[in-house]
Amino acid sequence: MVAITATDLDNDRHRARSAYKRGGLTAAIDLAQSVVQNGGAAPLPDDILFLCLLLHAAQRFAEATAILRDGIARFPRDPAMHENLGVLLIALGDAPGAIAACEAAIALGTDSPNVNDCLCDAYNRIGRPDQAVAAGRAALEAKDRQFSCRPPLVALPATAPPRFNPANPAENVIAYCLWGNEPRYRVPLAENSRILPHLFPGWSMRVYHDGDVDPAFLRELRTRGADLHPMTLPPSVPPHRRLLWRFSVLGDSSVRRFLIRDADSLLSVKERVAVDAWLNSGYHFHAMRDWFTHTDLLLAGLWGGVGGILPDVEMLLGQYSGWRMENDHVDQDLLSETVWPAIRGNILIHDSIFTGCLGSVAFPPFGALMPGMHIGQNAFHHFARPS
Repeated sequence: MVAITATDLDNDRHRARSAYKRGGLTAAIDLAQSVVQNGGAAPLPDDILFLCLLLHAAQRFAEATAILRDGIARFPRDPAMHENLGVLLIALGDAPGAIAACEAAIALGTDSPNVNDCLCDAYNRIGRPDQAVAAGRAALEAKDRQFSCRPPLVALPATAPPRFNPANPAENVIAYCLWGNEPRYRVPLAENSRILPHLFPGWSMRVYHDGDVDPAFLRELRTRGADLHPMTLPPSVPPHRRLLWRFSVLGDSSVRRFLIRDADSLLSVKERVAVDAWLNSGYHFHAMRDWFTHTDLLLAGLWGGVGGILPDVEMLLGQYSGWRMENDHVDQDLLSETVWPAIRGNILIHDSIFTGCLGSVAFPPFGALMPGMHIGQNAFHHFARPS
């Protein structure tokens, strides 16, 4: 048997990370497993954490949890091990276990806002909204401290925003991105194309999509007035970067107002009233938080602003440091680092959960949703047929 050297391990580490950055998740997992499972040398904590991140991305939660438990046995005082175990246990539906893991990370001195993200979700799941709100506020405040000290990329106008012009919907854009043909995204997006002319008159729908979307579905959207923008993912770019396609609206000089939304969430009266409050305010930007998982500074599908102020998405990416391992949270991570520092003093934030945190205000008292429902939620279950 040929002994595996430290150089071999370093090569596999590098190759695993390179494969992941190119979007090769399966190859990255295989290489990362070879590092962690190699009997010739003990893995480093980062080796275990990286493998678990990959398995989480592949939704192999149980497998990742087992590896992390073994990692905690090896490195019991590593707070990141406990933190990531908490995240995995939430994905497996074990809220009490997630709380215990996050509390262990805190006891070991972690300063990661991610721990409070996890605690907020977990406490809500076990019916402790008081503790959930405290954890969520702590997460938001920690992220603001982390990013507000960054130099803003742009200076905001000293003058009031231009008046909203509903007579020209083409300049007021609600932007989405779409790839593939999953009903979870197609069905709500099609419903939004029917809702939008009635609920958001004065706005237009724009969809940034790839070539895999069914042409018949695209024709349906176009028939209902959607503006379609074909997109291509460059070679060696991970698939989650497609989440950033909707940010392309920032670089369109014809857009006076924009809203960024998720394809799987339905437009609502509550949202319309909040947007109207923003349009009649003196703020250039708008954001909403409406659930216990909304602990990011800017939710990628729940914000908007005045056009022509922010840099285009390519420039934002050029300023993005990749301050943590990139995954399908890249859209919100990008906004936290590059957009939030510039707009945090000129944004109306409607927040039903952490009201008052970072200057947020309550939603207007109109258009309330049913209990347990919130703006931005996955709406596909509304269309599921009863069994």
